[in-house]
Amino acid sequence: MTLWSMALWIIILSVAVFFAWFVIEKSRRRSHPVTGGLDTSKTIEHQEKFELYANSFSHCSRKTCLTLEELGIDYIYHPIDLIETGWYQTISPAYLRINPAGLLPTLVHDGHPVYESDDILAYAAKAAGTHAPQLVPGDEALRNEMNHWLDFCSISSGDPLGEMATKAGACIPGLTMPLFVTAIPFIPLRKILVGFLFHPDKKRPAFFTAAKLFGLQKMMSQKPVQGMVFASRDHMVEHLKAIDTRLRERKADWIVGDTYCLADISISCLLLRLDETGWFSYFRKAHDLEALELYFHRLKDRPSWQAAIENRAHPIIEQAKRDLATLTGQSDDLYRLVYSGTR
Repeated sequence: MTLWSMALWIIILSVAVFFAWFVIEKSRRRSHPVTGGLDTSKTIEHQEKFELYANSFSHCSRKTCLTLEELGIDYIYHPIDLIETGWYQTISPAYLRINPAGLLPTLVHDGHPVYESDDILAYAAKAAGTHAPQLVPGDEALRNEMNHWLDFCSISSGDPLGEMATKAGACIPGLTMPLFVTAIPFIPLRKILVGFLFHPDKKRPAFFTAAKLFGLQKMMSQKPVQGMVFASRDHMVEHLKAIDTRLRERKADWIVGDTYCLADISISCLLLRLDETGWFSYFRKAHDLEALELYFHRLKDRPSWQAAIENRAHPIIEQAKRDLATLTGQSDDLYRLVYSGTR
């Protein structure tokens, strides 16, 4: 056998091994949509009555953690990585056995999963019992208003950027874009590329690969990225004004009255994302949002905030926040690229 024919056989064998591995891995990573709420048909190995699979940077995970802390529910926290915090753990075979949709968070109660964050909030509030703090108003009118704010802050798993004109939550992915780009240099390229093989949404690995290769300035110079970010910004301004106006009209500490509820939890996570990306500072400078700013301070002063948010801060995201603030603070041109405004 010649050297060339040996090399050819090695190549053929390598391709065959890779193809076999890919087929096996693909079969282990099959995903499908799930219905929100409790799934009693599925049983997951568990140690405690309540266990939560979540990510400390995930908007929906944060809502769930705050709710469990407010309710005083004891639970085991299982950190699950997203690519921006390390790797695509949500599409790993192990996590897909817990949540076949590959979405976060998942609450497990007595071994049965509860899916979709807003369904988890309502389920946890009911499961905590009457002795726990009541995060759902008893008054029907207030309860309907709470549900309005929950929907207002929600992010659709099917179309995250949909309905930006009517939902503040739909503006969050676009406004997080600069922080995503700043965080991705800490993630090895090989881990990002895995998404092309197994992630159902190929736009995500494509975006993160481009961010890894080109960096913040070049990414934010791209017209499609700018269009997404600035459309999100312009809609979010109006949404924040609506929250601020409601707080001024109500003249109460919380969004639907005198009692802290699930709506306050959802809005707090929205404001947190704006704060860590630099957008909250930008909006405060451009608009009178005093009532909203005072409200945010009240939200952060609650013990649940320390337990659910500050104690679980992710080192990659914390460094990315500092880097984004430093980069935009040192360059007026980059600041305008990211926020399209003056200081």
